[in-house]
Amino acid sequence: MAYRLSFALKSAGHSIPCIYGRNLNEANKLAYILNKPEILEHIPPATHKAKSEIIATRGTDDFKMLSESDIIIIAVSDNAIQEISDRLFEALNGEKELPVVVHSSGATDISVLCKWPRFGVFYPLMTLSKTKPVDFKLIPFFLEANDSVVMEQISSLCYSLGSEYKVCSSEERLKVHTAAVFVSNFVNYLTGLAFDISGQNQMYLMPLAIETVRKAFLYEHPSLVQTGPAVRDDHQTMNKHIDILENMDDHKLVYETISKLILKQRK
Repeated sequence: MAYRLSFALKSAGHSIPCIYGRNLNEANKLAYILNKPEILEHIPPATHKAKSEIIATRGTDDFKMLSESDIIIIAVSDNAIQEISDRLFEALNGEKELPVVVHSSGATDISVLCKWPRFGVFYPLMTLSKTKPVDFKLIPFFLEANDSVVMEQISSLCYSLGSEYKVCSSEERLKVHTAAVFVSNFVNYLTGLAFDISGQNQMYLMPLAIETVRKAFLYEHPSLVQTGPAVRDDHQTMNKHIDILENMDDHKLVYETISKLILKQRK
C-alpha cells in the first residue's frame, strides 16, 4: 500500500518529505525510488508545479521527522494502525500545530485516530502490490473525516490522482470492504481451484472469467445472469462434475456447497 500510494502521490505533484519505517533500510529504499528523476516526469502540467518545488523524500525511523508534514498517511497492516497512531501522537504532541492524520484501511474504524485533533480515512478500494503498477484513475476511494477541513484536504488528494471518491461512515466502509473480499479474495481462491482442476488448460478459462465479471456488473444483480447446471437444476451434469472431483475433497466441498446455494437462490 505505502509503495504504490506514495508513488502515485509524488507522481501527481505532491511533496513527500519523509517516509517512516520501523526498518530504516526499507524506508530509505522507498525514498530512493521516489527521488528518481523519472518519477517527476509523471507530474501533469495542470498542477502548475515546477519540478524544483517538489521536496526530496528521505527515509526515517524517527517519528519527530514527520512534524513538518501537512498530512500523515498511516499505510500499515490493520493490526498496527492503533500502535503507530499512539506512538506518533506521543512523539508529536506538543508541537504548535499537529498534522492531519489519516489511515488507509477499509476495515478499521476512524475512532482509532481520535487522539488527533484532525483525522480521517483515505481508503483506496483496490488490491495493491509493489510488483504490479496500477492506474489510480481507476481506483475509487472511500473517505471519512472528523471535520469539513480535513475532508476538503483528502478529497483534493483524490482529485489530484484523478480518482473517484465517496464520503461514507466507518460502518458503510466496512460493508464495502467485506464485499470486496467476495469479489477479490474469494474469486482468486476459486480461480485457484479451477486451475487445479483444468490442468494445462488454465489460460483458456480467462475469457470466460472476464466476461462473467463484466456481465455481472451490467445488470441489477448478478443472479439475473447466473448460468450453469445448478441454476438449471441439472443434477445429471452436477453428478458428473462431482465424480471428477472425487479425490479433491476441498474442491468437491466448494462445488457442492455453492451449487446448493445457487439452487436455493433460484427458488
